[in-house]
Amino acid sequence: MGTNHVARVERQLAVAQQLTHIGSWEWDLATGLLTWSDELYRIYGLEPRSRELTLDFFLSRVHESDRPTIQQGVAAALERGGRFQWLERIVRPDGSVRELDTIGEALQDDAGRVTGLIGTCRDVTEERQRGQQIRLYADIARNVQIGLSVWSVEEGDDGLSIRLLAFNPASERIAGMDLSPFLRRPFREIAPYAADGEVESLLVRVARERQVHEASVERSRDPRHPTRALSIKGFPLPGRSVGLAIEDVTTQVVEGRLRSAEHNVLEMIAAGSPLGDSLAAVVRAVEEHSPPVIGSVLLLDADGAHLRHGAAPNLPEEYRRAIDGSAVGPRAGSCGTAAFLKQAVFAADVQTDPLWEDWREIAGRHGLRACWSVPILATDKRVLGTFAFYYRAPRVPAEGDLEITARVSRLAGIAIERKQLEEQLRELSARVEWVRENERTGIAREIHDELGQALTAIKMDIAWIVRRASSDTLTRDELLAKLGTMSAFTDEVIGQVRRISAELRPGVLDDLGLVAAIEWQAQDFEERIDKTCVVRVNAKDIAIDRQVSTAVFRIFQEALTNVARHAEAQHVDVRIDVTDDDVCLEVRDDGKGITPVAAGSPKSLGLVGIRERAHRLGGSVTVSPTAPHGTLLSLKVPLAKGGAAR
Repeated sequence: MGTNHVARVERQLAVAQQLTHIGSWEWDLATGLLTWSDELYRIYGLEPRSRELTLDFFLSRVHESDRPTIQQGVAAALERGGRFQWLERIVRPDGSVRELDTIGEALQDDAGRVTGLIGTCRDVTEERQRGQQIRLYADIARNVQIGLSVWSVEEGDDGLSIRLLAFNPASERIAGMDLSPFLRRPFREIAPYAADGEVESLLVRVARERQVHEASVERSRDPRHPTRALSIKGFPLPGRSVGLAIEDVTTQVVEGRLRSAEHNVLEMIAAGSPLGDSLAAVVRAVEEHSPPVIGSVLLLDADGAHLRHGAAPNLPEEYRRAIDGSAVGPRAGSCGTAAFLKQAVFAADVQTDPLWEDWREIAGRHGLRACWSVPILATDKRVLGTFAFYYRAPRVPAEGDLEITARVSRLAGIAIERKQLEEQLRELSARVEWVRENERTGIAREIHDELGQALTAIKMDIAWIVRRASSDTLTRDELLAKLGTMSAFTDEVIGQVRRISAELRPGVLDDLGLVAAIEWQAQDFEERIDKTCVVRVNAKDIAIDRQVSTAVFRIFQEALTNVARHAEAQHVDVRIDVTDDDVCLEVRDDGKGITPVAAGSPKSLGLVGIRERAHRLGGSVTVSPTAPHGTLLSLKVPLAKGGAAR
C-alpha cells in the first residue's frame, strides 16, 4: 500500500473524527506510551500533540468525582481483558467540563496476556444536555396539570381528518378515560359529543392559519360533566400537526358564578324583596350552576316541629304540596332528619334509604332518586329550615358538592334571618307603642280616677272654707276639722304620685342602687302576685353605671312579668352577683318550664327584648328549662373600670 494512500486514509480518519467528535487513543503497557489522536487532544481542550501523555496526566484531567470509578475500570480491563465502556467527565484547562463516552478493548498477546488498551472517546456533552432537556420536557408534559395533546389535521378526499397523535396523563384525566386505544383515531370517535364544537373548530383554525388561538368552553357538552368549564389554547407544530393545551377551570368558573349569584341574592335581601323571591333566586342559582339538581327550601314552622314550603320553583307541584308541613324527627326523610339533628343528611338513593320509608312511594312517582338536605342555621345556631338538593338518579356528594351545599345554605340563612329580624323589629316597635299606650292609658286613668277625685275633693273643701269664712260663720273647730280632711286627701295624693312615679322608674334604683331596687321589686312582686320571691345577693360595694343598672333592672322586671303570665309557678329564686368585672343575674322559677322552641323563637318578643338589652351592653342571656320543671333565666353583663358599661 503506497504512502500517499496511507496518508489519505489518515486524513480521512482525522476528518471523520473531527466531524463526529470522536477521538482515539492507545496505551502500550510495555513502553508506558499513551497516544492520542488530534481530535482527542482537541476534545481535552489542548492543541494536537502539544504535550507528552501519561496515565497520570489522563487521570488528572478526569473529574475528581469520577476518578475512582475510572481507576477501577482501568484496573478491571487490565485484569480481565475484553471490551469495556464507561462515561466520564473531564475538566479542560479553561475549567469547562465535558462528558465523554469511552469504549475500548484490552490488547492481548498470543499467550493471552494483556499488553495494552485501545479505545475511542466520543464527546457527548451536547447530546446528553439535549437528552436531559428532552427528559425534562417529557417530565413536565407528564406531570403538568394541563392536558397536552398533539393532533394531525389533514384535508383529504373524504373531508377533514383530525387524529390523535400524542397526549399526557392530564389529557386522560380531563377526558375521563384511557386514551391509549384512541391513538391515530379520529377526534369525533374519541369525543362524539364535541363534534363541531369549540375544540374541533380551534384545531382546524390553528392548522389553517398556523397561528396560536385560544378559546373557552363555559359548559362542556360531555354528558358526564355538564358543568365543566375549559380553557383551551391551540398552537401550530411542524407539518400539519397542532398542539392542544386544555385546562380544567371548572372550579374558578363555578366560583365566579356562585359569587355573582350570591351578590344578586344579597342585593335582593338588602332591597327588602319578599322572602319567597329571595329564596327562589338562591334555588335557581344552584340549579343553574350545578345541574341536574332540583332545589327546595323548607322553613321551620313556629311550633318547631314541622317544615313549611319556602321555595322550590322546579320541584313537581304534587310533591311540593306533599312535603309542605312534614314533621321534624329522627327518621323523617332527609329534610326532617336534618332539621332534627342539625346536621346534613345525604340520601344517595331514597328507594333504599331507611329514612325515606314514609316518602319513598311519592318520591319514586316523581322520579326523585337522591336527596341531600342541609340544615339552615341562624347565627345563634337555631334551625331556620332546610335546603334540599334532589337528583333523578342515585348520587353521592363529591367534595365540590359539599362546598356548594354549605354556601347556599348560609346564603338562605342570611335571607331568612334578615326577614325574621325585620319582622321582629316591626313587632317590637308595635309592642313598644302598645306598652307606651298602656302606660299612658293607665297613668291617665289613675290621674283622672284617683288624683282627679282627690284634688276635686280638696278643691271642694277649699270652696267650703271660703264660703263659710265670707259669711263669718266658720268656727275654729270646723276649720281645723276641714283642714284635717284636706291634709288626709293631700297625703293620699302624695302617695299616689309616688306610686305612679315608682312604677315609671323606682327612686330606689337611683338612690340606693341596683341590688336594693331588685329586692324592692321582688317584695312588690310577692305582694301583688301572692308568690314567694327570694333574693340572694353576693355583691361588692361598687358603683354601677346607670345604663347597666337600668338594663339589668328592666330585664329583671320582664323576667318576673313572664313568670306571672306564663310559668304557673309558686316560688321564684333570684340570685345577683356583682364583681369587679361583671353583673350576673339568675331568675329561677318552679313553674311548668319553657320549651326549647319557645326559648329560641323570634316570636317571643319579651325574650327578644331581653336579649337585645343584654346585647347592647355586650352581655349575654340564656333562657332554658330546668329539671324536673321550671325555667332559668341567666344574665351576664360586663362592667368597665369604675363601674361604667363597656
